[in-house]
Amino acid sequence: MAQILKEEIEKKIFQAAIDEFYLKNYQSATLRNIAWKAGIPVGLIYTYYKNKAALFDAVVGPSYRSFQKMLSTTKSPDNQPGFDQFFQAELPFIFNLLKNNRKPFIILVDKSNGTVYENAREELIQLTQIHIQAQLQNNLIHSEKKMDDLFYHILANNFMEGLFEIARHYKDEEWAAHIMHLFTQQYFYGVNSLVK
Repeated sequence: MAQILKEEIEKKIFQAAIDEFYLKNYQSATLRNIAWKAGIPVGLIYTYYKNKAALFDAVVGPSYRSFQKMLSTTKSPDNQPGFDQFFQAELPFIFNLLKNNRKPFIILVDKSNGTVYENAREELIQLTQIHIQAQLQNNLIHSEKKMDDLFYHILANNFMEGLFEIARHYKDEEWAAHIMHLFTQQYFYGVNSLVK
């Protein structure tokens, strides 16, 4: 019974932290407000989390690490039939992220100044750039086209900013699926024109 109560309290703290960091940001959020939203004394938070930074890590760390892992473990371009397949495996991950971890993801990319995650947005864009560059270079081998590294960065930045906007304005699962379909169709149609 005591274990169930502990888990319940931890869940309340965690959800209150998501709400507080999402409403404000890391620097403006306070443990006092989080405790108030969770309906517990402030001191009880320290039973579960060392400090505000540890609580913030618990909120955004899993989304960051799973997104980072997904982008870092890209299949070799040789194993993929074409650039159209670029995010085939990644789209289910993105839908799951939007459905289940949208607020922590937005906190990560928009509200993490002053934390170890303050460069996460740029790191995710850079990993996406590597992802895109590998795909395009594989498809450009048979042509004489060359791309500047800045162009790859622009493509990655535009794609990720589109994803960030979808996360910020998320309405429901059906809406997200429709918008993601339109967005990826438009994006890859334009990118594919580069390699033809």
